[in-house]
Amino acid sequence: MIASRIGRSLLIAAATATVATVVPIAAANASPDSASACPSCGHNLILNPGAEAGKGTASDSKVKVPDWKPQTGGFTAAQYAWSDSDVTAKSPGPKHRGKNYFYGGPDAAKSTGTQVIKIAAGGVSGGKVKYTLSGWIGGYDSQGDYCKLEMTLENAKGKALASAQIGPVTEAQRKGVSEFLFRTTAGKVPAGTRLVVLKLVMVREDGSDNDGLADNLSLIFKQ
Repeated sequence: MIASRIGRSLLIAAATATVATVVPIAAANASPDSASACPSCGHNLILNPGAEAGKGTASDSKVKVPDWKPQTGGFTAAQYAWSDSDVTAKSPGPKHRGKNYFYGGPDAAKSTGTQVIKIAAGGVSGGKVKYTLSGWIGGYDSQGDYCKLEMTLENAKGKALASAQIGPVTEAQRKGVSEFLFRTTAGKVPAGTRLVVLKLVMVREDGSDNDGLADNLSLIFKQ
């Protein structure tokens, strides 16, 4: 009986140890002190940052993109595997890109998708938190269609405290290649920030479709 109890205890201890090692990536990258002091720090604040939630279009049509609303123009998500896609899984761009990317859509001069992120009061009140905004921004072939990601940091009443932007990536910067280029910017999160308003903007310059493209967007706060 004693040996049996010891055996069961060892099995329970082993199982507990295994579960304890499963730690979310965001938590593993942030210290306990920083995570508790700033619950908005240490992880990507953008929901559906790579257009992976929901099924992307494979027929040059507009589909709803979860977590980005309102959506205007032809704002949509497209599949890399789509036979007539602007870019493929092998086009220059993010290494880990999933199945979909953000696309300006058919017959749209301007397309936008908006996301509003609420920020917890803890950690940002002292104005010592910094942000890094980044993403892969692109376009199609020799066309001048472009994309940019705009960010506004606001207080609880909706007053703008600071703003930043990544993109656009021009046709000249792409050298006429259908691809994504990495863009990033960083700055300080003003004290009193309670809202982050993100707007992904695609603008058509040539052709009938809006070929402003983006993927793997990220916004990280860090103390």
